[in-house]
Amino acid sequence: MAKRQLYKCPNCGDFLFNGEELEIHHIVPVKQGGSDDMDNLEHLHKGCHKQVHGQRVNKA
Repeated sequence: MAKRQLYKCPNCGDFLFNGEELEIHHIVPVKQGGSDDMDNLEHLHKGCHKQVHGQRVNKA
């Protein structure tokens, strides 16, 4: 999955392995008919994942 993304976070464009925690994101949400297939998954930084879902991001 990371290789397919060219080792970059699709949200911020930064290198995936920059020390931030990674989370797996469904491109098409399961509740909207998305699957758990690799083609529907991507790595995001934890903070980016929260941004994508409209959650508040706490930066220390």
